[in-house]
Amino acid sequence: MKRIMTLILPAMLLASCAGGNADREKAKNDYKNSLADSIASAERQIDSCENEIKVLTDNVNTWLRDFTVVDNSREVESYYIFNGWQNRYPLQNTGLVARISNGERLEMIAALKGATFNSVRGESGEQSAETAVVPHDQALNYRREGLNTVMFSGAEADSVAQLIADNELNPVKIVYLENGKVKGSWQTPEDYKKMISATWMLYSSRSRQMKLEGYMKMLCKKIEILRAHKNRE
Repeated sequence: MKRIMTLILPAMLLASCAGGNADREKAKNDYKNSLADSIASAERQIDSCENEIKVLTDNVNTWLRDFTVVDNSREVESYYIFNGWQNRYPLQNTGLVARISNGERLEMIAALKGATFNSVRGESGEQSAETAVVPHDQALNYRREGLNTVMFSGAEADSVAQLIADNELNPVKIVYLENGKVKGSWQTPEDYKKMISATWMLYSSRSRQMKLEGYMKMLCKKIEILRAHKNRE
């Protein structure tokens, strides 16, 4: 009986080792396959990004022809403004102008005659979007000869520009606010809506282009790391 057991035990151990090796090999292959799948997925995303970037680049290059670069020594930096509006800005009366800074930031410059304000709200039908408050500081919010001019930027200003662009064919009203209180309103004329819409299209396309370019760089780095892991296996 003892002899039988002594024969069986080594056989069981050998079978167990063989099974363990097979399991380890399977796990290793499964891991390598998952890395290969992840690499293939990232490569497909890069291809998709490249295709979209090409379309966006063509659009941006086409739309740039409709813009003029203004480099004024009195301004902190140069900016892009819709053709013809370089002669209508700075505003001398109530209105709203959009431009793109040299640092590729959308800037909305609002003016109100006869009253003061520190934010604006765009309204069209049931839709509305409002800028952040910019306190009076004689820099971004300045007053001169009864005209209050304020420059807005950031996500909230972007939302106002997008609302106007989305409703270029609809009535759009700009409401001037001071700490939440209505100080005036202005029905946006067609030429103003066209200018703001064109500026938004150029800005949003360029922003999307830069975002995709950054995402592609991240994907390329990810592929490098995945390949390094795969080659070590």
